[in-house]
Amino acid sequence: MRSRSPDPEPAAWLAAATGDDPADVAAALELGARRRAFVADELLEAGFRDRELHDLVMRLTGVDSAEANRLVSAARVRLVEPRPGSVPSRNWRLAENETLFRRVNERRFQAETADAVPEWLEIVCECADRGCRRALTLATAEYEWLRQNPSRFAVLPGHETPAVENVVERFPGYVIVEQHPETRWSP
Repeated sequence: MRSRSPDPEPAAWLAAATGDDPADVAAALELGARRRAFVADELLEAGFRDRELHDLVMRLTGVDSAEANRLVSAARVRLVEPRPGSVPSRNWRLAENETLFRRVNERRFQAETADAVPEWLEIVCECADRGCRRALTLATAEYEWLRQNPSRFAVLPGHETPAVENVVERFPGYVIVEQHPETRWSP
């Protein structure tokens, strides 16, 4: 008896095999791929090299040797060894993520304050993690003050990224960070 080969589209094949929604399966696969790439990027940036890097990528992501080689090669392309004094591309991406979250919050603020200005505002955490969708609450006056400096962002405690920013102030429930001058991103 001949076995049926999987669909070349893994999300469709997995959705059919499990009975799950194809969109949910595709989103889960994409998230897994992003997480594996993140692990390879972090290990490379932390200074791991050669066999040790390869073995750690395999162990931490659960991929085989060939996939570990692909992840490491892709990480090297993304994180081209910077020249002394230059900013690694990863840091630019992190700063860009913060700026994109800020835009989302600014659009929400404009929509929510069109009729009346509330005392408190719920915004999306403006951290560097593109996958973060957690909310935080701050006073509207604090939010308006924060927006006067385009390099400052509101993040949840523990979401600070020292590679691209410094903590300016800590409040119950959120932290104000300021991007380093060399990583400030503007579209």
